[in-house]
This record gives sequence, structure tokens and C-alpha cells, in this order.
Amino acid sequence: MRAAVGYKTIRKYENYSRSYFDPGFDSDEMKGYITRKTGVYILEKGMEYLMNNHEMVKEINVLENSIKQVLCELEKLKNIAPQKVKLRAVKHGNVYQYFIRREKSDTNGEYISKKELSKAFMLAQIEYDERLLALLKDAKNTLEKYIASEISNPYETALKEMSLGKRELIQSHYISDGDYIKKWIEQKYIGLPFKEDYPEYYTRQGLRVRSKSEVIIADILEENGIPFLYEKPLRLKKRTVHPDFTLLNIKERKEVFWEHFGMMDDMEYRDEALLKIREYEANGFYQYDSVIWTFESAKHPVNTREIRNMVRVLCEALGY
Repeated sequence: MRAAVGYKTIRKYENYSRSYFDPGFDSDEMKGYITRKTGVYILEKGMEYLMNNHEMVKEINVLENSIKQVLCELEKLKNIAPQKVKLRAVKHGNVYQYFIRREKSDTNGEYISKKELSKAFMLAQIEYDERLLALLKDAKNTLEKYIASEISNPYETALKEMSLGKRELIQSHYISDGDYIKKWIEQKYIGLPFKEDYPEYYTRQGLRVRSKSEVIIADILEENGIPFLYEKPLRLKKRTVHPDFTLLNIKERKEVFWEHFGMMDDMEYRDEALLKIREYEANGFYQYDSVIWTFESAKHPVNTREIRNMVRVLCEALGY
């Protein structure tokens, strides 16, 4: 019986506040309880809404970057545009005419000729950027207040309002990301045995794997805090396979399988690899959704830098 690999990164997720009904590891158990929409979990019983805090933090980061970009553009424009003036636009026939208003009492303004139309472009952009900047800041502040409030996690708030003695009697309706990851990596399974004369390769965490390339992949996954199970069995229609690495997509709480094909210059091995890929596809597992393929040959070995870059992108996609 093989235990899942232990990870120091569990602690990183133990305090995540995102929570919802615990599906165990079978999505069918969730039917009738919870429907996932983009970033929002709609509880069908009571129709309450719980925003995914992970997605909100991500959105806050997007807003922060947008605020910085808009501020940068605004400063550049204000340095070259006319100062303390307003733009007035008036439709004349099928076209617009533009005027610069220097005072509030100046209702008409000074006409902007075609030669100086760049002034109109700059003033219009400045007005738009200022309005957008205010809205972006409001949106960011609203999300930050929501995350900081107890409303963002009513399940934990309800528990906190009860005495410790009563909490011990409660069957919780949710499981945090940290608890989910911990439960997932502690599951037991029977992996493939190693032959007595098989070369020994070990990761930095002491996990025995079958090749130097798998050592590289495992160590890079660990570096990036992505939990994985090594050669966990997966039942397909016609046979059971043992993916090299089974990863956990914590955002969607589903498993993703990584197969590394390391001897592609061997014709028999290559044919078996292609057959295996077709079997995955026949069972509904597709690249960019639930499986990852990587390949190498003697002439073209695994590229450590590219694997590391790929895992960094994967890290965000899986919710770490």
C-alpha cells in the first residue's frame, strides 16, 4: 500500500477561507447540492451565494495591475495635454466638432481645428482614464472589504458563533482547500512495483521514481507547491493505467494526469505511448483539460527550463 507523498506546502493552504460542500472525491455526490459557475458557487438549497475567495484575490490583482497601467498613461497624457481645461463635443451634421472650455462659465469654448485635433484625442482619453480609474479603485475596495468581512465565509462564521462544545457535535457542510489537499494526498493506493535490478532514482523528498526525467518533474512540482501522487492507478474502460503523476486541480477539485514518455526513439515504446494516449482520449481525458503529455528521446532530452516554465503556468491554472 503506497501513501501519497507528504508536502510541506500543505501549511500554505490550511488557512484558505474558500469553502463549500465537501464532495469527497466523487463529483456525483455534489449533484442536487451545488452548481459551479465562474467564480461563484450557487447553493441550490436556499439559493445563497458564496464568492470563490481565490478568484476574488486573483481579480484584485488584475484590478491593481489595471490601476497601475491607467495611472501611468494618465500621467504621460497630463504632461503634454492642455492644463485645467475641459473638452466639449458638439454634433454638426454627420460629424462632431470639438471645443476647449477653459472656464465653467465658458459654455461654448474655443474651437479645435483639424490641425490640432490631437488635443481633442488627449483630453477625451484623459477624461475616460480618470473615470475608469475611479471605478477600478471602487471595484478593488469593494472586493477587499468583502474578503475581509465575515459575509465572505458564512460557514466558518456560523461555527465561530457557537460554543466549542457544540462545534464538536456538528457535521460540517464544507471543507477548506487546505483540508481538502491534506485529505487528498493522504489517500492510500497500490502503485506499480519496482523490479529488483531496476535503477534507483530518488526525488529530493525521498520518493523513488523510474527515471532522471521523473526526478526533475517531481522536484519542480514540489518547488511550485503542486501536490501530486506518483503512479496512482486510474481505471479506464479496457484496463487500469498508472499515470506518472496525478495532480490536484484545487480550483475545480478534480484530478489531472501527467504522462511523461521518455523513450520516443524506441519504435515499440512509441507505438505503446500513442496507443495509451488514444485510450485516454477514448475515456474522455483530453490534453489541456485533464491530461498533460511530455516527450523526450535520446537526441532531444527533457528541457529542464521549459518544464519549469510550464509548471509555473500550470501552478496558476490549478489554483496554487
